[in-house]
Amino acid sequence: MKSLKRMKIKTKIWVLFLACILMSSVISVGTVVYSSQKSNVKHIGEMTTQTLHAIDSNLELMIDHVNQDTYAVFWSKMFQDTLEEVSKGNLTVKTRTELQDCLTNIMLAGDYISSIVFYDNIGNSFMCNREEVVLKKEISVEDAYWYEKAMEKDGDWIFETDGGGIVSYKSKNRNILSMIRVIKKKTDYSKLGILMVNIDEKTIREIFDSVGGNLNSNFYVLMNDTLIFGPEEKENYDVSRDIIGSLKENETKIVRSGENSMVYKKISSMIDGWTIAIETPLSSFSNSISYFDTIIVLIVNIGMLILCWFSISRTVSRPIQKMEEQMMYSKSIPENMEVDEECEDEITNLKRTYNNLLNSIRKLLERTKEEEKIIRKNELDLILEQINPHFLYNTLDVISGLTLIGDQDKSFQMTQALGRFYRNSLNSGCQVIPVREELDIIKSYMTIINIRYDNEISIEYEVDESLLDILMLKLILQPLVENAVHHGMRQKEGKGELRISVQALDDRLMEVSVRDNGVGIPEDKIRLILEGGYKNSKSGFGLHSVKQRVELFYGVEDAVSISSQPGCWTEVRVRFPYKREG
Repeated sequence: MKSLKRMKIKTKIWVLFLACILMSSVISVGTVVYSSQKSNVKHIGEMTTQTLHAIDSNLELMIDHVNQDTYAVFWSKMFQDTLEEVSKGNLTVKTRTELQDCLTNIMLAGDYISSIVFYDNIGNSFMCNREEVVLKKEISVEDAYWYEKAMEKDGDWIFETDGGGIVSYKSKNRNILSMIRVIKKKTDYSKLGILMVNIDEKTIREIFDSVGGNLNSNFYVLMNDTLIFGPEEKENYDVSRDIIGSLKENETKIVRSGENSMVYKKISSMIDGWTIAIETPLSSFSNSISYFDTIIVLIVNIGMLILCWFSISRTVSRPIQKMEEQMMYSKSIPENMEVDEECEDEITNLKRTYNNLLNSIRKLLERTKEEEKIIRKNELDLILEQINPHFLYNTLDVISGLTLIGDQDKSFQMTQALGRFYRNSLNSGCQVIPVREELDIIKSYMTIINIRYDNEISIEYEVDESLLDILMLKLILQPLVENAVHHGMRQKEGKGELRISVQALDDRLMEVSVRDNGVGIPEDKIRLILEGGYKNSKSGFGLHSVKQRVELFYGVEDAVSISSQPGCWTEVRVRFPYKREG
């Protein structure tokens, strides 16, 4: 993982892409093989099941034919009468011939029957055969190990191999399937004898070959888990028998042994107690990939391509896109990007360079902010210096005039008021003063004005007393009052009226306003004053200076607004932030 982090982007893309392709190929091959094997096992299971059920149906049909043929003969009146005579000990040539004819009729009913043996109740045996089947007459039927089982079945068939050792071929080495049952009297269902119908193994093998011969299969018949028929070749007989014995019902099992892989399956027969099994070479079945397998491979490869794209996007494209978004869409200086110190690729190096650039910008901005503070203070001081001399010159002119005309009292009052005005406005060089001191400046100023104009101007104060100790930028109201006096009320006949208001708009903003009943200001002139169009004229300098100072000091925009009705009134409002102590 560390080596991947240290790779260049180009190398990383190729390595990831090749790894994804290799992984896709391996998974695709594995998927196809697994899916093919699973599909083939299912197909083989269906084929072997069909084969076994077909064989089972044929075997049941054969046994059903034996049952019908024997039933028709042994329940006939002639045979019943003959057996009753034999049971009484009346074994004559006639009865023997009749009995032999009945057995011959049963054997001739189906070419699958190789011999028939009948045992009466007094120890006689009668046999009819079409091949060299030998009957061991020295063995009494009562001594056969299956005798008790046949008696318990009470007329139903039991199945044995070679009659339980009683019958065999004279010269041929093959098995005989013996069907044994008790023959009863029709009237009282008493026992008349024991019937044994022998079927040649060749007949059963013909059934096997007719159904499953094209698969080169071997078939096994088990009766109560005991093997009674198997393949003619006995080479692997014991091994196959053990495998079949371990199989579960309807289980398909593939046993691989070198090049000879074999398929095993068994089912329960419709014949009571029988189990039929099949052993088939795996090579007998076609091994092809289905259309469904192709679809799976296609889906897997598409999925791997998507995974490949996702991996490349996550490790290459996504970091670049994240950097681009952080660089392009951040309105302010963004945070530094996260850097994995173990990585050495181009993207990580670019992040480091970008972070260094951001740090340099932050330092530059901090230095610029400090310089702006210094510039803003100098600008405020410069504007204030322009205001003070302007007012001072006007007042000294008035005092000079009063002195010339000999009005010592008014000259003294103006000098006192001027002194208070400058003490409050200078305020040891502080830029902010309490609201009450700002109002004191206005009162001193209005004292001077009313002396000049013989008390022609009345003034009204609307002040929120809770704001009296709030700090505000000094000399905001005085330029507004001076403008109202000289450019508003002096241009209009009659007594002048001023209203000064100091109010809190909310817990963050406050507003001071000056309203006069002067000549008013036209709308177009208001727009020019606010835009600085009159900043060099006497009528516009005061308003523009207040606007500049408030916006520079408080860092706000549109701090000053003017509303007026020409010929009636003008009101100037100044809004700025404030903060209560505590």
